[in-house]
Amino acid sequence: MVGAAVQTAARNDSYLLGGRFVLGFGVSIGTSSAPTYALELAPPQWRARVVGYYNTFFYTGSILATGVAYAASKNTTQLAFRLPLALQLIPPLLIFTGAIFIPESPRWLTMKGKADKAVEILAKYHGGGQPDHPLVRLQVKEFEQSIKLQRTSNVWNYWALVSTRNARWRFTMMALMSIFAQLSGNSVLTYYLPSMYKLVGIGTTEKRLLLTFMNSIVSCAGAVAGLATNDRVGRRTKLWVGSMVLTGLFGGVTGFSSHFEDKTAKVSAAFSNGGVAFIFLFGCAYSFVYTPLTATYCAEVLDTATRAKGMGVHVILSNCANLYNTYVTAIALDEIDWRYYLIFVGLNIVYGAVWFFFGVETRGRTLEEMDDVFSAKFPPRAALKRVVMVRHGDGQLRRLSRGEEIEGQGRL
Repeated sequence: MVGAAVQTAARNDSYLLGGRFVLGFGVSIGTSSAPTYALELAPPQWRARVVGYYNTFFYTGSILATGVAYAASKNTTQLAFRLPLALQLIPPLLIFTGAIFIPESPRWLTMKGKADKAVEILAKYHGGGQPDHPLVRLQVKEFEQSIKLQRTSNVWNYWALVSTRNARWRFTMMALMSIFAQLSGNSVLTYYLPSMYKLVGIGTTEKRLLLTFMNSIVSCAGAVAGLATNDRVGRRTKLWVGSMVLTGLFGGVTGFSSHFEDKTAKVSAAFSNGGVAFIFLFGCAYSFVYTPLTATYCAEVLDTATRAKGMGVHVILSNCANLYNTYVTAIALDEIDWRYYLIFVGLNIVYGAVWFFFGVETRGRTLEEMDDVFSAKFPPRAALKRVVMVRHGDGQLRRLSRGEEIEGQGRL
């Protein structure tokens, strides 16, 4: 709220830069804690979908922001830029107020010796009000085990993220997702979309702002569709196929943009509309693939003991990639125009190959199964093997080994 207030009252560029720094600092804290909180509080069977909502709701703010910017642009006074800046005060105010009423993290309560309170919260939201519900007991046990492991290392010691082969594979998957998601070309759309429209022949500022608003709506539809398929399509499949689709679409944007390099030549409106269409399709496809998966996949590949630290590193890596986007893209677009897009076309080809050969599938697996996967000789291959769980006569679930028989169905 302080950062937004400083920007709104800005008298020069220094105010805007200072306010943006404070605002970004607060956002970084929120983006590292929010998905972890959602993961801890969500019922296990809904974790992927709930954490997927975290990034998907980005477009709620994006649609509002671009809509307000378009409407305010029609005003000829300072209100044209101060109104969008002032509206930044509302979301953090709502979060500040809501934080008073939402339950505390059960994991944090357990760590502080308030296990009874943690059980009460878990029973209310996961166990139908029953403190002895099996799901509640399971989650409390998970918290206690992870806290016990964390207490053996210093809070500032991040060595656990890479200290074992299992941990290094987990960290690598998290790091790849963090960087690939920010360097797939979408950040160019996020920060420089009006400039991209200019490169495909959209001349007026008003029309560029309107198209930016419309693109937010289309991208939101892609994110919602992607979220709806999170539990149906494998993570690895969605990522490698999606990367190849993004390659083709960004290649289309590049091709159409190249026709507008000669500012004196007359290019038909059809080419301009084609470029806009490919920009829209790219935004929709990116949102389908990465928006609902980025935080979800990073949280899934990290184990309970290192998840909080790992998600913090995820935010740092994402911001480092965005630092490149913020400071390099503006210069590159000025110097080499549409040719800069070729970098992202090439990168998406590389990403597709990396996800295909090295991506670790996480869909539909328990934490115990993921530990077995990452402990395997080659986790990407181990993750593709199916595991059958059978309930035995004593009521216990056990993994069925290859060669064992399922009663009434023969040998596995």
